[in-house]
Amino acid sequence: MSTLPFWATVLTFGLVIGMAALLLNIEAGWGGMWDLGIAGQVAVGAYSYALLTSPPDAVVPGLGLPFWAAMVGAGLITMIVSALIGWPTLRLRGEYFLITTFAFAEIIRQLIVIQRGLTGGTFGVTGIDKPFAEYFLPSAYPFILLGLAAAATVLVLLVSQRVSNSTYGLTLRAARDNEPLARSMGTAVDRVRIATYALVGLMTGLLVAPVYVWFLGALVPASFTTHLTFLVWTGLVIGGLGSRLGGLIGAVVLTVASEAVRLISVDPEHASRLAAFQPFLVGVLLIVLLRWRPEGLLSERGAFRKRAKPLDRIRRDDPQTLEAVSA
Repeated sequence: MSTLPFWATVLTFGLVIGMAALLLNIEAGWGGMWDLGIAGQVAVGAYSYALLTSPPDAVVPGLGLPFWAAMVGAGLITMIVSALIGWPTLRLRGEYFLITTFAFAEIIRQLIVIQRGLTGGTFGVTGIDKPFAEYFLPSAYPFILLGLAAAATVLVLLVSQRVSNSTYGLTLRAARDNEPLARSMGTAVDRVRIATYALVGLMTGLLVAPVYVWFLGALVPASFTTHLTFLVWTGLVIGGLGSRLGGLIGAVVLTVASEAVRLISVDPEHASRLAAFQPFLVGVLLIVLLRWRPEGLLSERGAFRKRAKPLDRIRRDDPQTLEAVSA
């Protein structure tokens, strides 16, 4: 029974990474925009939420808004910042886009460190209020937080499914597969990509960042390094780039597999070796999967495959009807 709060915390973190992977899939999997700046977007949303909820008399003063209003505000701020970053960045291609998005994420993290009066610098922001925490015992709150993370994940899933089934999603994949053809058909590719970047920023600030803040309990710049980007990308690759549910499933599998190492009992002198084994396990899992299933646990082709063509069903059930239809 004592391990239940631990697993609730692990699953909460897995859902945070899963939500980020689902949103990254809209950008990279369907839009072809291989973004290495996802940690920067999460950082903008997280600090925006923390400053909007922080009371005016705190060490790092804020506006003291309720959590739901701060979530909306963080979403809007992250959307605006993402659109401003995306406007010059999305005009680049290939490795230039990768490097630029990575650079913007590092610039955001360095700004957090430098602006001590606004962000607390390396000391960060502490004492962040968690929703409904006053109504539950500390031992029970991990399960409440898991429920909140699950609800946020459902909302991200609904948005992702809506995009995948829409003409907008089809336009994204068409521009990814053949951009010159999409432009020749009159598609405003740059506008669509900027809108996608802004949409991902909105959902990141609205849902991913607040849940991540609740999970951490305090914010420091070290929580938004390239390691966070690596986790999100690894979860997406494991689950299947371009699939509908792959990012979420891959992130949960990755988190559970890596965090389960902590349950192994070892002597104190071997604790450092056990800690080093955790990233090793992640690397082995990724190599094995890419070797035997390079498309991931779920493939894009399988996600968008039609169930059965009507003519195939007619051919199997009633060949005479097929002849009539063909005629």
